[in-house]
Amino acid sequence: MKQQIREEISAGGVVFRRIGDEFLIGKHSGYHKWVLPKGLVELGETPEIAAVREVEEEVGVRAKIIRREPIKKIEYWYYADLDLSGTTTRRVKKYAEGGGGKTKVRKQVLFYLMETKEDLGKGGWEMEERKWVSYEEGRELLAFETEREVFDEAWKMLECSR
Repeated sequence: MKQQIREEISAGGVVFRRIGDEFLIGKHSGYHKWVLPKGLVELGETPEIAAVREVEEEVGVRAKIIRREPIKKIEYWYYADLDLSGTTTRRVKKYAEGGGGKTKVRKQVLFYLMETKEDLGKGGWEMEERKWVSYEEGRELLAFETEREVFDEAWKMLECSR
């Protein structure tokens, strides 16, 4: 049987608050790694709208995009078993690490620089933990090199704007 290939576009943000110069990261409930909040751009949404929605859904804060252009667009491939029935918001049934792998997915993610004045509200099911971290701690905890690169770019942008 030939493996299916799908394309996905997601959007998310590097969320910071000036109180203590902190950044918000989450520990994903599916693969248990620290990540930046992000999610699929739904039909009829712009990446910017999706980024704001996903940040609020996943980590429980309302944040605003403070720079119109994305910090960076990253691309990667992953393997998983997907639920494409449309009856669930959770499209990944099983990641490759858990034995899934029927579908090869080319994922593109646009990350925006976002700011909030809020503390943590009610987070969604996608994140098993969420926390405010310093730049140094966030850099150490983020699981994926591409997201650390996005994080570094956001830090540079904030440092240049001071």
